Amino acid sequence: MPVQKTTKEDILLCCWEVINLHGYNGSSISMLAKAAGLGKAGLLHHFGSKEGLMRAVLDFAMDFFRTYVLAVAEEPLPLEQRLEKMLRRQNRLAKIDQRGCFFTNVIMEMGQEGIYNDVLIAFYAEWRTVFTKLFASVMPIQEAEDQAYIMLLQYEGSITMYKLSGDEKHLEDFVSRYVIALKNAQNEYSTT
Repeated sequence: MPVQKTTKEDILLCCWEVINLHGYNGSSISMLAKAAGLGKAGLLHHFGSKEGLMRAVLDFAMDFFRTYVLAVAEEPLPLEQRLEKMLRRQNRLAKIDQRGCFFTNVIMEMGQEGIYNDVLIAFYAEWRTVFTKLFASVMPIQEAEDQAYIMLLQYEGSITMYKLSGDEKHLEDFVSRYVIALKNAQNEYSTT
């Protein structure tokens, strides 16, 4: 029987899962290679180093998030439905093994070292821009920018409370709060 080839995407998905579960520092090259079905040399052949692998995992995770969450902003749905769908998808990702937001976890673990900060800062700016664009369709741009920024902060806060307590209510309340806020903004600015 022929040996099935492991794709780069398969490798990155396996490594993302291990790093999400154990953190970057808690994930050895041996653990990552085993999860990907490779030897250490095979894994390093693809990415050069653990740091190179982590950069590739971050890129992979960000591309997945763009496709799974951020792309919903362009779907032909009413504004409220797009926002709710995006927020619920974010929450689904946070609930995987109750790990929270992968990107924030990386920041909390690695932020002081600054190795991946440039990539993560750019990604959060992109995330914020997508939500700003949604909000700007019903409110002035400066208010939309502020709302998107506050929303991201509150999202991370709701995830933190969820991780601490295991209570999904924190995530559900976050979604409800922002769907209601959007409805209120639509009503406020459509009458002025």
